[in-house]
Amino acid sequence: GEVKPRAELQYFRSPVDGQLHPCAVCATNTSDEPKALILEVSPGAIANLPGALAQTEEIAGIAARHGRDCVVLRPTGRGPGTVYQNYGEVDVLEAIEHVAAHYAIDRERISITGASMGGAATWYLISHYPDLFAAAAPFCGYCDYRLWEKPGGYTFHMHPWEEASWRARSAALLVENLEHIPVWMVHGEWDRAVGGGVPVQHSRQMAQRMGERGLVHRYTEVPKTGHDCRGEAIWEEVVLWLLDQRKVQDPSRVVLATHQLRHNRAYWVEIDQLEHYGERGLVDAGLSQGNLSVRTEGVRTLSLGPSAQGTVVVEIDGQSVGDVDLGKRQTFRHNPDGRWHLGAVDLATEKRRGCAGPLGDVFHESLLLVPGTKGTEEETYFNQWVASHAQGYFRSRNGGVHRGGIMGENWLDLPVIADSEVGDLTASNLLLYGNERSNGTWNKLGKDLPVECGDGSILLADNTYRGDKLGVIAVFPHPLNPARYAAVHGGSTPDAICWGSHLDMQLIPDYLVYDGGEVLDWGFWDNDWRSQQGPD
Repeated sequence: GEVKPRAELQYFRSPVDGQLHPCAVCATNTSDEPKALILEVSPGAIANLPGALAQTEEIAGIAARHGRDCVVLRPTGRGPGTVYQNYGEVDVLEAIEHVAAHYAIDRERISITGASMGGAATWYLISHYPDLFAAAAPFCGYCDYRLWEKPGGYTFHMHPWEEASWRARSAALLVENLEHIPVWMVHGEWDRAVGGGVPVQHSRQMAQRMGERGLVHRYTEVPKTGHDCRGEAIWEEVVLWLLDQRKVQDPSRVVLATHQLRHNRAYWVEIDQLEHYGERGLVDAGLSQGNLSVRTEGVRTLSLGPSAQGTVVVEIDGQSVGDVDLGKRQTFRHNPDGRWHLGAVDLATEKRRGCAGPLGDVFHESLLLVPGTKGTEEETYFNQWVASHAQGYFRSRNGGVHRGGIMGENWLDLPVIADSEVGDLTASNLLLYGNERSNGTWNKLGKDLPVECGDGSILLADNTYRGDKLGVIAVFPHPLNPARYAAVHGGSTPDAICWGSHLDMQLIPDYLVYDGGEVLDWGFWDNDWRSQQGPD
């Protein structure tokens, strides 16, 4: 009789927290022949591990029945509501490497699919890692924060300082990145924002936008159906289609858009720095007959190569840069004179990938919440309380990144370690609670952090704020490790930090200053980490 593929629960150790994390894996066989890898990223993998195993078996079973080989992977995303973002996307990338280390994987045939929150995760991952996937199939997935409008505002409450983060996360604002990723989207005609439903406009809009750009896509709108649109027939057809796709190699044209430097790469194009953070940057680079024409928007520093194209004549924004060997990585900077210059750029003290903010960027590596214990008994009490609260609040709400109108949840326990107990200050990102007097770790790093909490005042970079209950949340490069961050949640009074305890940390920009219940200022640092770019 027919031998059905059997899934198994596997574990890999993450360098982020040193812990073992599960994933469901099912292979049609374990031969040495390189196979397609299909990622399935629907929610609830941790809470329902038997269901996750069954899902991978179902996909592998479809392939096997049609004489096809593949490996199917379902990562957990570090929790049921992470939308596979931040720590969730780290989980995906680590799970892929785990599977590739144990199975013969064809890296040119990695595809991804998911439904509902998994559809949203599919949109997010392909638009932020555009050279990783060969194809994608989002079912009833959401991809545009603006399509959750309800009476009184959005389905979720969004503060003005959070909008830049939502723009950065929305695939609808990064359609250009899908230049080389065929997408088959499926949605129910009657799907709406009710309960866990997703408005069908998300898929309709993406189909229209991809069509306007001439991008390869299919859109199947299932009639007289709501949120449950993954019928057996269409599901089998989609799986077989995913298995047929192969990633484009060394394309002659690369378009890359990003709002944050964490996601700054596609094929042979990198956006090394933006002109203004919190805004979008774009590079559109096209090769033709030995000439490379590059158009940019909002980009200060970019790199091109390595590419098999070799030496080409480069023109950026209408300016000739001359002959450039793209066989190796070449860096260009837009200087104050308005011209692009070719040459190595030292970014050691400037914003760069992995050290560019915003605050949400700290949630890609190990992070310690460090309350101060060196002040008065009152200060120590509030520092410890707010740090402990932040641990649970981040977990229950996923730092503010949610499943449409449903609050997210992750299964992470951010370590809370008092300043007196922190060992190696350089290994992790740090979030320090208190101020330079009440927090010993802050005191050690304070001379290199441009923030001072005084009596009735806070000095942040070159600006001084005054008030009775002043608090500040800000992120900076770690003074002792340029690959890590040092962030602060400080106050001018012992209890001032309490007023900021409800803020969703994954959605905060580079800095936010408040006085009790009033937000005084927020914004982003410039490339020098000192000049401030506040709201318009």
